[in-house]
Amino acid sequence: MKTKNVPVDLEPIRADLVAWRGQRRVGERIPAEMWQRVAGAVRQHGLKVVSQALRLDYARLKRRVGDGQPERPVFVEVAKPAPENGLGCVVELEKGNGTRLRIRVREAAGVDWGKVKEAFLGA
Repeated sequence: MKTKNVPVDLEPIRADLVAWRGQRRVGERIPAEMWQRVAGAVRQHGLKVVSQALRLDYARLKRRVGDGQPERPVFVEVAKPAPENGLGCVVELEKGNGTRLRIRVREAAGVDWGKVKEAFLGA
């Protein structure tokens, strides 16, 4: 089966998979390092494109790497609280899948917001 319109940055992964398939033993699994590269490609190009370009089973790839949606921009809102509630800051983070995190702090200056974002979004 020939693949069409393989994105240029998937070509090295595809070539490595072809080489691995040519020399693997029966029952041997795709190496973890290769899966990491495939997962990165899925985050960038989406599940369908990668599964077709790399000739990987769509359903198995989806179970392995998740929903395969390309990363979406992140919106972070830092809102001043109303004076009557006495809060210093309210921060809300939302992932592309709808998962939300709301943080209320009295002293916002002492919080490393970059680390909070990384911990929640995994970025």
